[in-house]
Amino acid sequence: MDQYIKFKHLLEYFVAHLEWKVNGDINAIGYKKYIKPLINNGVFFETGQGYNNGNIQNQISNWDNYDNGKIFISIQPNFGNYKSVKCYLNWAGTGLNIIANWEDDTIKSLYLEEYQWWLSKNQQRKKIGNNSSLTSLGLFDGDIITKDLVSFYDKFDSLIESWKIKNNKRIEMEKNQYYIDILLANKNIILTGAPGTGKTYLAKQIAKQVIGVDSDEELASSGQFGFIQFHPSYDYTDFVEGLRPTKPDSNGNIGFELKNGVFKEFCKRAIGEEVEEKFDELYNKFIDEVIETPLSLETPTHKKKFKVEINNNKTCVAVPETEIGTKMSITKQMLYDYVHFDKIRDWKPYTIPIAKYFITKYNYTPSIAKQDKKYVFVIDEINRGEISKIFGELFFSIDPSYRGIKGVVKTQYANMHEDTNETFYIPENVYIIGSMNDIDRSVESFDFAMRRRFTWIEITAQESASNMNLPQEIIDKMQRLNSAISNIDVLGSAFHIGGAYFLDADGKPRTDLDKVYQFRIEPLLKEYLRGLPEIEDRLNELKVSYFSDENNG
Repeated sequence: MDQYIKFKHLLEYFVAHLEWKVNGDINAIGYKKYIKPLINNGVFFETGQGYNNGNIQNQISNWDNYDNGKIFISIQPNFGNYKSVKCYLNWAGTGLNIIANWEDDTIKSLYLEEYQWWLSKNQQRKKIGNNSSLTSLGLFDGDIITKDLVSFYDKFDSLIESWKIKNNKRIEMEKNQYYIDILLANKNIILTGAPGTGKTYLAKQIAKQVIGVDSDEELASSGQFGFIQFHPSYDYTDFVEGLRPTKPDSNGNIGFELKNGVFKEFCKRAIGEEVEEKFDELYNKFIDEVIETPLSLETPTHKKKFKVEINNNKTCVAVPETEIGTKMSITKQMLYDYVHFDKIRDWKPYTIPIAKYFITKYNYTPSIAKQDKKYVFVIDEINRGEISKIFGELFFSIDPSYRGIKGVVKTQYANMHEDTNETFYIPENVYIIGSMNDIDRSVESFDFAMRRRFTWIEITAQESASNMNLPQEIIDKMQRLNSAISNIDVLGSAFHIGGAYFLDADGKPRTDLDKVYQFRIEPLLKEYLRGLPEIEDRLNELKVSYFSDENNG
């Protein structure tokens, strides 16, 4: 039977079934054609779920199979009300439904709906396109197939591909949620495992979900994602801050200037660089005005008057109006910390009134604009660098319990800052994901104190196969080979072969599995076995395990 003819019969039955249950009209064309014969034969089921093997599906069995799959019927009255979205036709294995639109006790039109049950309640149901009237669909007018009916079916059919994409994304999101929960709770995680287990890929997928973007392009342009790869030459000046050469001047002389490292710059962005820029702008204006006209204020508790002057470093100096008049420096950083975090570093009686004057004078709103956004920083091959030297004093600030202003530190180059009291901290909304291979010789670079600051999550070869949606043939080969690797005394799960070895450049499973072994896996196995006795015999055993199957052993 033609797809469109079948689909027309299916829609007619759906309408006839619902209208019969609502208005009981035995003179309706749909009742006479579809419902009455079933009742007379004692095989009419009023309600049921076709997708759940309900008998009601038998009533549409002549019209439920299509080139792209099967359509189920579900009739579930809502407290006796059949005018409910719980009554629908549905593509098998999807949330793509056909829903009836009622006018009084008669169905006037049908519409398509996408039901994504995993979203929040107000986002689950999405109507697709406009309503199609029964007249335009040509229902109950013989075998005429109208253009609207063809369009309605074609649209319903075409939605399957986009649904698969969304559903695959949902499945991946559900898989990733385990890692995300750990990251959000602990701030710092390290994904560890055998080579090729997709740790870097997983780190980026986690980052996308945490930040709330879908594609690699959106991730890169979000401003909330950072990615670096450690190596033996990487150091503190690359990561936190350090001196960098300037361009030659007119005389060809090269100087040096202090520059933020990639991680410090990332953290400043997470804190809210636009807020800092606004504060800097107003602070400079404040300094210029006080230079022009010295300020007179008083301490909050004892109401003792003092003047505010500006020194050569453009720092506020509080001068009590007393005989001694001891001068006290109130730095830019001290004002910033009090204005934004209500934190007093020193000279409380003088810091507070100056900060409050600043807020009032410039109508400054002390808020950190981006603190509600999450920022994810991925460090690939984290164990290849000398961790303690790279992090330096951030060894303290990186601790999850010392995030934010309570983990503030002075950097190694603090004496070179314009404000020598300037400090740095890792904000609460920065999350760090490291990745590393278990068998790298540089694993020992992680001392125990640094290890304690990360939560370690092992990604096994088997998990990588699941994460990458590899076909069963590849999974079987991986399992046989990895089982054989584990049987070699000096090796173990850290030397297993991960799923990434079976993917092409586009991330799709390869079909040339002979070449995968020859050019990707065998060279790695030789490296594993280097220095061991009977290399050729052991390599042959591993090769046999890879190419064998359940039938020939």
